[in-house]
Amino acid sequence: MKKTLKIAMLAAVAATPAFADAPYVAGALRNMENPLYLPTQGEVYSKVGFGIMYKVTDNNDAQRKLFHGGANEFPIWRPTLDLGYGITDRWAIHGQLGYTHNRDIHRYGFHLGRLGTTYRIVNSGDGWVWDVYGDLHMGGIEKMKGSLIIGADSRPTFSYDNFSNGRWGYHVGTKVGKVWDRWTTSAFVELLRTLGNHNNEIDVSKSGLTAAGLPNKISVDLDSTTEFDLGGNAFYQVNDRWSFGIGLKYTYHAENSLKDIHTKVNYVSPMAEALVKKQLEEYKHMHDQFGEFAQSFTLAYQATDSMQVSWFIENTLDNGQRLSASTTDFKIETAIRLNVKF
Repeated sequence: MKKTLKIAMLAAVAATPAFADAPYVAGALRNMENPLYLPTQGEVYSKVGFGIMYKVTDNNDAQRKLFHGGANEFPIWRPTLDLGYGITDRWAIHGQLGYTHNRDIHRYGFHLGRLGTTYRIVNSGDGWVWDVYGDLHMGGIEKMKGSLIIGADSRPTFSYDNFSNGRWGYHVGTKVGKVWDRWTTSAFVELLRTLGNHNNEIDVSKSGLTAAGLPNKISVDLDSTTEFDLGGNAFYQVNDRWSFGIGLKYTYHAENSLKDIHTKVNYVSPMAEALVKKQLEEYKHMHDQFGEFAQSFTLAYQATDSMQVSWFIENTLDNGQRLSASTTDFKIETAIRLNVKF
């Protein structure tokens, strides 16, 4: 009897850490700013953010052609919406929208559009988590819009009017992480494949090409692209109310390549057609590939069991090809988010 009691006591002591850790792990994953957060079955969440960005443009060829090299852009308004629903405790659906309003360069539109699902393959009692996910890339919901204008070198140059790439596509990715007492760490990698199409509208009325027979607006056939991003996060639960996190992310944005004019054109002469083809040859490769390295910090306050307020700040370093309209000398964004569970 005594021997049996000792064995039972030893087993209970050995099991105590595992049982003690499990509730804390589950609690840490309930924080909506935790990078491993996933809604439970029947739970709906929303994250509404309102951000503002300041940047100094790169002094590259693209910006100099637009008389905008090294210019300040502020304020750039960036509202976002993130929604999700837990089908089971391991499986959720979610969507994201993001809109940018940049008055300084008259460029407005959706910079983010995703709709997809996440499945949690591993959710161990000792804190290990492994997710896989796939999202529809909704760049095709809005046309890519831009203008060909006469640049500083007296030649046509391209200026973006919105932030959409005009292409549908898909994201596939995976995330792995672990809760270490009050710390959570995670890492992820994802791939984006966009599908080439002609969902774009380019204003050429000020480029001089209409004299060759082009209408005021044309569309062009663009190639498919492959892009990727990867990164990691560290998150700390200070107490029941306060938490903070840091993140690092690298994103590779592929070069856009033009195949041909999609719009049917009635050229005024064979010489005019040859002239237009020569001009467009420069845009077969648009030399606009760029990469971004972002560093972020988030501070969150749990106001109630179902409502959280967070402050986010992100600094981005980048580099790219000579005709990239997206590279900067300096770029920083800050935002306030309201997170709610239903």
